[in-house]
Amino acid sequence: MSFVHRILAGLVVLLASIQASADEPDFEAFTSLIGQTLAAAGPGAYIGDRSELYRYTPDGWEIQMMTVWTETRWHLLALRLHHPDRIEEEDGEFHQRYRRLLAAIDRDRVPDLVLPVLIDVPPPSYLPAVPDELRGRSFRMDGFWYQARWINAGGVDMDASWALRSYELVAEPD
Repeated sequence: MSFVHRILAGLVVLLASIQASADEPDFEAFTSLIGQTLAAAGPGAYIGDRSELYRYTPDGWEIQMMTVWTETRWHLLALRLHHPDRIEEEDGEFHQRYRRLLAAIDRDRVPDLVLPVLIDVPPPSYLPAVPDELRGRSFRMDGFWYQARWINAGGVDMDASWALRSYELVAEPD
């Protein structure tokens, strides 16, 4: 293989890896991974026992799960999904909401939380848009607060290309 062919092959591999790191998350696969992780975590020591579980996907997404044990299984209290290549600092609202949840939860009577649905939230599309701009959306659904945040990895206005940066949810206290 000639030097030029090696360089071209290297560029193809580099471009493929850049494209792979820019792929948007597969929420169906993440939901399955979260369910499997909770089922395989083993029993808690007591009702109200809390644990943090981490999973990393081959394409670079990190999933942080804050869980609580009931008599029979682990329930998800909060989840933080992000891609380290797209995020430099964390949003404080997630942590504030999680702290409020922990302060309000009765460890002796843990609510029977259902596994939240991870839905694909479309990025904001209003103009103007500038490169590296951050935007987010938050909403409530089925007893959870959700927040999705994007970064403009593209250009100005119509050339904007929104890449999901983080996806967070926290159970809302009763």
